[in-house]
Amino acid sequence: MAQTDSVNKNYVYQLGFWSAIVSTLLVTIAGITATASIQPFATVVGFLLTSSFLVLMACIHCYASNERKIFSLIGLSFAIVYATLISVNYFIQLTFVRQSAFDVGIFAMDNPQSMMWVIEVLGYFFMGLATLFAAPVFSSGRIENIIKWLFVVNGVLGILTPIGYVFNFPMQILLGGLIVWDIVMPISTALLAYLFWNARTATVHLHI
Repeated sequence: MAQTDSVNKNYVYQLGFWSAIVSTLLVTIAGITATASIQPFATVVGFLLTSSFLVLMACIHCYASNERKIFSLIGLSFAIVYATLISVNYFIQLTFVRQSAFDVGIFAMDNPQSMMWVIEVLGYFFMGLATLFAAPVFSSGRIENIIKWLFVVNGVLGILTPIGYVFNFPMQILLGGLIVWDIVMPISTALLAYLFWNARTATVHLHI
C-alpha cells in the first residue's frame, strides 16, 4: 500500500511540475500579448491556459495534506468555473466573432463596451478565488510561504477587478491590475514547478 501511495504521489509531482511549467509559459505569453493587444494570439494562449491551470489546481489538491484538502477542493471548484467561463468566451472570440458575417460588435472584446468583458472579468474573479482558497495549502517552508502570499495577492486582485468594473473605474486602472497579474502569476506557477520538482526528487531518493 505504501509503495502504491508513493507511485501515485510521483504521478502527482510529475504532472504538477509539467502543468506548472506550461502554465508559467502560457501566463507569461498571455500577459505580454494581452497587454500589447496582440490578437488573436493572446486569445489562443489564454484559451490554452484554462486547461493547464485546471490541471495544476488538480495537482495542488492532490498535493495538499488531508487536513487542508477542503481548501484545495474549494479552489479547484472555483478553477473549474474560471476555465469554463474563459474558455467559452475565448472560443467565441476565435470562431463566432472572427468568422461571422453579422455585426458582432457586442461580442467582440476589442470593443470596450462588449458584453464579453463581463464574462472575462467574472472568469478571472473565479481564478482569483481559486488561488485565494488554495493558498492555505502552502505553509511549510520558505517556497511554500511565498507561493501562499502570491496566491493571496492574486486572489485579492481577482476580487478587486470586478468591483472596479462594476463602479466603472477607468480602463487604465484595470490594465494596471493586468500588469500586476503579469508579474504575480508566472512567479507563483514557476515556484510551483520548483516545488513539485523537489517533491518528486525527494520521493525518488527515498526509494533508492
